[in-house]
Amino acid sequence: MAGVGSNGSAYVYDSAVLADRPPFEDLYRDFVGRIYAYVRAQVPTAADAEDITAQVFMNAYQAYGRFETRHSTPAAWLFRIARNATLDHFRAHGRRERLRRSIEHQPVSTEDPAGMAEERIQYRALLVHVARLPERQRDAISLRHSGLSFEEVGVLMSCSEDAAKMLYHRALKALRESVREELA
Repeated sequence: MAGVGSNGSAYVYDSAVLADRPPFEDLYRDFVGRIYAYVRAQVPTAADAEDITAQVFMNAYQAYGRFETRHSTPAAWLFRIARNATLDHFRAHGRRERLRRSIEHQPVSTEDPAGMAEERIQYRALLVHVARLPERQRDAISLRHSGLSFEEVGVLMSCSEDAAKMLYHRALKALRESVREELA
């Protein structure tokens, strides 16, 4: 099977590679929620997150003919596209803050109003601490809490699985220390 790349160059699909891949519709259905949640945690508005998520799946659809399961998991592949699309979004808007989160993005709770208010205060405080972390540590936390394995986080961040674990655990340690210092 043959196709034409976005730059106009022709390429050939290996039928064995195509057989390994799930239908694109299944990938979309399985990952749209996770990709949206990841992007939403990065950008200040739900509208931006929706636009970026749509762009992620448009890019993925256009590149699906070249995706090979032997080189990457579908999750890692899609999250790499999401990460790049989010970075492109910030570059296009001239922003340098990658993890600016909106106050309206709050965890849903069925508790009493006082409990919900306390959760929001803690959540906002945690976001302030996360925003102070070095970029790679913020990425490790965001990707890991989007449901990716350490192996997938490592692939996306161009490092080993062990390095991804180290980044994540150093980020958690730094968060704990930051919170302790604030409480002291």
